[in-house]
Amino acid sequence: MKTKNLFTSLAAAVMLSAGLAGAGVSAAEPVHAATTQTQKGIGLQFRSVSATVNSDKPVLLTLKSDNQSFEKTDSTYTKGQAVNVYYSVDVTVTSPSGQKQSITLYCIKIGSQTEAPVFIPSTEVTTSAKIPTREDWMKQRENDVKAVQDAFNKVTTKYIVITPKSKKGAKIYYAYKKSAKAKKVYFKATKKKIKYGKKYKSSMIVKNGKSRYAYIGKKRYLKTSTIKVVSVKYAPVQLSDDLKNLIVQN
Repeated sequence: MKTKNLFTSLAAAVMLSAGLAGAGVSAAEPVHAATTQTQKGIGLQFRSVSATVNSDKPVLLTLKSDNQSFEKTDSTYTKGQAVNVYYSVDVTVTSPSGQKQSITLYCIKIGSQTEAPVFIPSTEVTTSAKIPTREDWMKQRENDVKAVQDAFNKVTTKYIVITPKSKKGAKIYYAYKKSAKAKKVYFKATKKKIKYGKKYKSSMIVKNGKSRYAYIGKKRYLKTSTIKVVSVKYAPVQLSDDLKNLIVQN
């Protein structure tokens, strides 16, 4: 029996469970995609370059609330200690004698709504790679977020795991045509049932009229109104290795 035209997207299967959230990511929001029982989110780390502190207790500079001046703070860093550097900024400072000079600062702590960004003079660390400017770093961040969002939006469902809702189990249906040339497909309930608690994989949802049926193999179908989704198996997210390394589980 050819049922190609009856197939619906597995998104319909996912919709069987209201507990499943869609896949998506932004700079502030986690991705939700797991099972009906648990929801795991992912976060996207900021890109950074590893650096080594050149001497003990280098002075750090914290950006003040006016976003124009810095406050010096003592650090507890020791020589040889590893730190992460995010981006660089060039600032002009005035010496006690009144002379102005330009220095490069490296951001080692990203600011937030409650905390100010912290910087270290570039001369105080040795970096393992070139440090991007703040503008380039922010542009890369936007590209990273978009790439991850696009990748998760393209994730496909491999199969769902289903089980009967009722303790009485779920009736098994078979699909048939009234004749070999007939186009219309019918679903007939049998006396056989899937026992409560039994779990089956389904990689195909068939729509027939107003009803949908989940295929569980061996020409057997279960009416979707009689089952619930236990879990969903997604195909692997297609991301580059560097982006995979930025993803963390929340």
